[in-house]
Amino acid sequence: MTHVPQNIELLPIREPALRPEDEIPHPRPNYFEIPVGAENLSTTIAHVDNVTYVRWIDRIAEMAGEALGHSRKELAEQQRMWFVARHEIDYLAETFADDHIRAATWIHDARKTGCRRDTMIWREMDGRIESVARARTTWAWIDLGRRRPCRMSPDMIKRLDALVPNAAETTRGAGR
Repeated sequence: MTHVPQNIELLPIREPALRPEDEIPHPRPNYFEIPVGAENLSTTIAHVDNVTYVRWIDRIAEMAGEALGHSRKELAEQQRMWFVARHEIDYLAETFADDHIRAATWIHDARKTGCRRDTMIWREMDGRIESVARARTTWAWIDLGRRRPCRMSPDMIKRLDALVPNAAETTRGAGR
């Protein structure tokens, strides 16, 4: 199956009244609404396919970065960029066209040369919520000139507002 990249339209929103609070431990996540149309569906089965979830997660991270003043264009001009090192996604339920999908994202922890971002996606239906997907993405902070990981400034680490501050210090000697 050939998948044509599509423009991912997400809407930043304020904290929604209905959200899976027990799945969102960060006190200041970024929230998004995800419009789901027929273009998001698999050509084989009428549900949102896994490639679309990866695109949503990437676009959510991009928009959260923009909210911090880190647009991909500005980062490229500075010869820096976030590269995905690893995606882990738990698919918990199917989603379909016209579902009312919301997402929250936050930085779980930040280290000298990268961070881990968590994303929670859920559906609102009939006044209740259903968790749809849970993801953790490991991002590497890359020097584009050398194509190698590089250190983030302490100010940048602070602006990421990680749930687990000083992750590099708390994991030292813990077998990582």
